[in-house]
Amino acid sequence: MLNLIDEICFKVAEKVTPSKEEKEKINVLINEIISKLFIEASKENINAEIRVEGSIAKDTWLKGEADIDIFMRVPPTLTRKDLEIKCLNIAREAFKDYKIVERYAEHPYLEVWIKETKVNIVPCFKVEKGKWKSATDRTPFHTDFMKEKLNETLKREIRILKKFMKGTGLYGAEIKIGGFSGFLCELLTLYYGSFKNVLEAASNWRKKQVIDVAGWFSGKEEEAYDLFDENLIVVDPVDKSRNAAASVFESKLWEFVSASRMFLKKPSLNFFYPPLQKILSEKEISEKLSKVNLDLLFLVFGEINAVVDVLWGQLYKTENALKNFLKANDFKVFRSASWSDEKNLNVILFELEKESVFSPKKHVGPPIEKRKESEDFIIKHLYAEDTIAGPWIEGERWVVEKRRKWNSAKKLLSFYLSNNGGRNIGVASKIAEKLKKNGFQILSWMEARELYKYREDFAQFVSKFIEGRPIWLT
Repeated sequence: MLNLIDEICFKVAEKVTPSKEEKEKINVLINEIISKLFIEASKENINAEIRVEGSIAKDTWLKGEADIDIFMRVPPTLTRKDLEIKCLNIAREAFKDYKIVERYAEHPYLEVWIKETKVNIVPCFKVEKGKWKSATDRTPFHTDFMKEKLNETLKREIRILKKFMKGTGLYGAEIKIGGFSGFLCELLTLYYGSFKNVLEAASNWRKKQVIDVAGWFSGKEEEAYDLFDENLIVVDPVDKSRNAAASVFESKLWEFVSASRMFLKKPSLNFFYPPLQKILSEKEISEKLSKVNLDLLFLVFGEINAVVDVLWGQLYKTENALKNFLKANDFKVFRSASWSDEKNLNVILFELEKESVFSPKKHVGPPIEKRKESEDFIIKHLYAEDTIAGPWIEGERWVVEKRRKWNSAKKLLSFYLSNNGGRNIGVASKIAEKLKKNGFQILSWMEARELYKYREDFAQFVSKFIEGRPIWLT
């Protein structure tokens, strides 16, 4: 008799395994794509080996979610510029009648939508193992390695793990997610043997966890600790100098550990098929904020001219810089988050103890034993206009009570963001350029309600932020 976990895995496997018909349909499409690329490459006298990679090549993709990765392997005698320009132009010409989006990993690649299927066309060099000229050169070797190791049972377990990662919001190595790539899921399953074994192992992971499928560091894990900085080290089986888990955010690593523990304790299909995010009413949000006496501040701006991965990198960098800037100016920031529709609307959200703070600021000076610093402190603060009281001696140090330069977080950000787009306070370059050229809005929750009312995607983001917990934690 199956236990609950086995029952759930059986149901999930049935749902996520592609049918024979779907596989045949994908294979027909792949042949069409490769043929088109060969024709265009021949016109440009580019000797390219064109092959399918990724989950399609390894038969580990999820039903109804076939992303086709087509790699154009060109001779290493070509320059990096030729790789990027010529190969992408070939792909653009081959699929000029379809929707094309330029994406960016280590170098640009194209995303093309053909017959409702996403196709990634990625240029790389055809090199010998270990003689990499670009990061994507490893991918064909990854595919060959996994195809040699996989059987039907492992493919099933990989699909279950991938669906678990998707359901818990942890799937995807792109900057927006910072989670577990498909290849990483495959390596974990190969190493531990099954989906359940992966979760049981992850439940006990500690910092500097080493997973070494190929045995590069067998008996000498200390060398891996020295080579890699990350807390999850999954050594690339075709390149011992690379951590296949390097792109996993620290928070996503520990979310996976926690989600694994929770699933094993309380198994549920909700980990794979979570309920939709409930959109809170405006009244519910206002009441929640009032109850905890917190304020929300929204930085809102328009389209950033950048590929998606660069956009999210810019958003996260700016979010972190502004959060630190607010803290440095004595505004207590509890949480922050970034959101984008990846078209023409971007938002960075801050949860503050108070948007407006009128209490004076206590400024602690040097120890009394430091004569010169103490004299300078007294001279600077004794008759200063913003000194409210002091200086006085508290314990071993001078202390003074100062009037705040900025009482409003909104006014503080507005002032500095209006000055060169905030570059001098750490705003990322492309966002600063946008703020400087086209302006921005800084909105309180009351002012953001109109946007909340008419943009369901934005409302879902804010509702999830207000709830403040992972979707799998129930």
